[in-house]
Amino acid sequence: QFLKSHIIGLMSNNVRFVRWLSLIVLEFILVRNSTYVAAYKNNVEQLQRLATASSLSYLEMTTNMKKSPYFDPRKLIPLSQVVDPATESGATIFLDQGDDHENPSLVIACRGSANLKNFATNLNLKLVPSNKLPGSPENGNVHNGFQQAASGLWEYLAPELDAALLKTQAAAEKTKPGNEISQTPIVFTGHSLGAATALLCAVLHTKRSDEDETPRRLSEVVTFGGPLLCDKNLAKYITEKALEHCQITHLIHNADPILANNKPLWDQLGFVNTGTELHCDPYGPTVYDENELSSLPNNGKKLAWNVLDHCNYLGVFMGPRLIV
Repeated sequence: QFLKSHIIGLMSNNVRFVRWLSLIVLEFILVRNSTYVAAYKNNVEQLQRLATASSLSYLEMTTNMKKSPYFDPRKLIPLSQVVDPATESGATIFLDQGDDHENPSLVIACRGSANLKNFATNLNLKLVPSNKLPGSPENGNVHNGFQQAASGLWEYLAPELDAALLKTQAAAEKTKPGNEISQTPIVFTGHSLGAATALLCAVLHTKRSDEDETPRRLSEVVTFGGPLLCDKNLAKYITEKALEHCQITHLIHNADPILANNKPLWDQLGFVNTGTELHCDPYGPTVYDENELSSLPNNGKKLAWNVLDHCNYLGVFMGPRLIV
């Protein structure tokens, strides 16, 4: 009887300890996320600029892009645009001059789906070994189509990024002699399919820096309406090793039908999130923390039915369109 009582007492204490520890962890996560969201609330203009870069990446650089109402060379200067002929995935490199033009950065905006081959890439959703991502764990698995698109795109994007870094370095040395290439921040961004290729290209970028021992400063990865792209093993590798010093942010909203309708399928197939999700308004420059989201009508949940809402983030339209 004594032994039984002793065991029950230990179990009770353990349960209380686990509850206490869970509350501490939950509080830490809430405080961390609150601080994290607050930082973006103070700089929504930067998120909008990345949304604009993602939008412009759908347009041909030398013609239609300059006709877009989003085009403003005072903020974003297109430097180079590449397309992988095999997968037809694409990306545009922009020089982001910043608000004060004192601290420019390079923005690599990966284009979302713009043709039939891109849509076929999205549907090639089998989880396969991440053998095209050097350094990834043997038990890591990734969306087959996204891996092919990112690895094919990176072959053409990498040399253009190096050229852009050299160009930025040369310009910096004229005003601030002695600046290092490593001091030029690099941001990967993209919408939908481009969100997936942006994240995977960021991984390829950091791995290349490790291999040739050339420091290239990866600042952050910011995506819009991006799909889940890998299993828990690869997600852990990306967040804790490959991009451990890089903030990964996925902007989402509850009116996006692509995310809402595919989430059950992604969960069933074993896909997990990689990074931090940040809720935003599809039609204006607003991001929400958990308290603000819960205070919205129906906790911010909407009937996600209009496919065009997949293309609207922070008041910026992202997707293929005709410019006349």
